[in-house]
Amino acid sequence: MTNKTKNAPVKAFALSDFYTLAAIEKGKKLPLTLPDGSETDQFLIVTSADSAAARRVLLELSREGRDRDESKLSSDEIYDITQAGTIKYRSALVIGWSFEAPFSAQAVSELLTQNPGLAQEVEALAGNRSRFFAPDSTAS
Repeated sequence: MTNKTKNAPVKAFALSDFYTLAAIEKGKKLPLTLPDGSETDQFLIVTSADSAAARRVLLELSREGRDRDESKLSSDEIYDITQAGTIKYRSALVIGWSFEAPFSAQAVSELLTQNPGLAQEVEALAGNRSRFFAPDSTAS
């Protein structure tokens, strides 16, 4: 379906115009603010929910869920397992950062566990496909 106006040139698109993997695997900066809203120079690099890393973690979590017999678990245990899975997924979306501290999955998990709002921001950025093709912003 095309939207043509009179005398407007029609742009020809190549299949490669619709490729996204390079941009989503590279990631996007998520500027960090302090809890009081003050801007900082720190940032996380977040990959897309469509990235291979994100898809691998979702597959792993779905297999774990499939293999678990929740009928033998309390609601608190199910909640804890769900929360741990959410942090594991959101942590997998972070592929780098600007901190001097060494980057590791464990450090990212700790950061996102201790800052639930940031964890939500990570997932929101990862799910916003168009942001991976927009210029970097200066505030979170």
